[in-house]
Amino acid sequence: MTATLRYRGDKSNLLEFAKNLDAFKKVPEKYTETTEIGGTLSLLSRLLIVYLVYTELHYYWHETDIVYQFKPDIALDEQVQMHVDITVAMPCASLSGVDLMDETQQDVFAYGTLQREGVWWEMSEHDRLQFEAIQIQNHYLREQFHSVADVLFKDIMRDPHPARESPSQVPAAPPPPGALDLLQLQPHGLHIGQPENKFDACRLHGTLGINKVAGVLHLVGGAQPVVGLFEDHWMIELRRMPANFTHRINRLSFGQYSRRIVQPLEGDETIIQEEATTVQYFLKVVPTEIHQTFSTINTFQYAVTENVRKLDSERNSYGSPGIYFKYDWSALKIVVDNDRDDLVTFAIRLCSIISGIIVISGAINSLLVGIQRRLLHTFAPELYHRLTNTKAAPSSAAAPTAPPTSVSGSGQTTQPVNNLLHTANLMASVDISAYLPTAQPKLKAGL
Repeated sequence: MTATLRYRGDKSNLLEFAKNLDAFKKVPEKYTETTEIGGTLSLLSRLLIVYLVYTELHYYWHETDIVYQFKPDIALDEQVQMHVDITVAMPCASLSGVDLMDETQQDVFAYGTLQREGVWWEMSEHDRLQFEAIQIQNHYLREQFHSVADVLFKDIMRDPHPARESPSQVPAAPPPPGALDLLQLQPHGLHIGQPENKFDACRLHGTLGINKVAGVLHLVGGAQPVVGLFEDHWMIELRRMPANFTHRINRLSFGQYSRRIVQPLEGDETIIQEEATTVQYFLKVVPTEIHQTFSTINTFQYAVTENVRKLDSERNSYGSPGIYFKYDWSALKIVVDNDRDDLVTFAIRLCSIISGIIVISGAINSLLVGIQRRLLHTFAPELYHRLTNTKAAPSSAAAPTAPPTSVSGSGQTTQPVNNLLHTANLMASVDISAYLPTAQPKLKAGL
């Protein structure tokens, strides 16, 4: 057997009933007393509440510390985007081996290809000044990274759109505050429709999808077939073309691109004097997870070690001349987060601050009003009685229909609070024996 709760009144007035339903009853205004002390404390307490709430919000969003945690990287099966933009100081025809290989032994074209564009190596004076400014800034960030890392990560967390598209897809991204952007340095002398063999440099740019295993991106020189007559026979031989591995790195990053992340190789320029030279970059890629308020950025940082080696068979230095980017992955990822409470805890703390100030201001108001009355009653009794009578007069004038006073048995006059108490007092003071029928004794005879 179940019981149900029904409302049998006028259902059209349910909205009005809900408005009148209040679990926290208010004190009627006629039972409250306003004082100068109370008004001053109310104003000060409201101003203090606004100030404290503002400081708490500002600290919560801007002044919290950065916490770095290390966790195992379990996302080993995902593919990572590798963004490349490199300019090599030799024609594109001289670059034959531009591909990527890793430990999975997949086809070199399975990761994508880099686009080639013929450009001039020499930059204009304006572009050169910009590139040198980028070099100075990048060198400073690499040297002072541990001291400025918190500032950079806080800037990422405050920016609602810190992630940008791949540099290979966006020709010019907005530069970070106080710095210039490498993507503004367009190759000088690039003309649409001009034959590519007229340029003395080659720009390689694009995005490669790589696996989370060790691999190498290599750029090596090529050879050109030459047909010659040797005695009575025609022969075809491969003649190595002149190579110049002087290069400029405009972009080299992994994963979701963010302009606040320091990329050590961006803005690097290496001048190679001799052709038989191998330039090697050893990269250690570390996954980085940056937590914003409502989103998460998954990007990658890397540390790099450079090695420029001249090939000389007399000194047992063998190899193939070229540029090699050898990368490997860290087993741990860095989690960057703010050292602050969650939104629910923060809201509870704000409510406790507001309620605490209201309670304390009410206690101070009662204390000061009590002290004021005690001092007036002690040192100025006439003024105290005058103020008391003045306050009592408006209350009696505000309720002209108040019931008359009643006299208690001790002769003291008391003022009833409301009509109910007045009725109760009247009923208690009336002698109800006068209204009862008089008992007539009856005698029974004949006993």
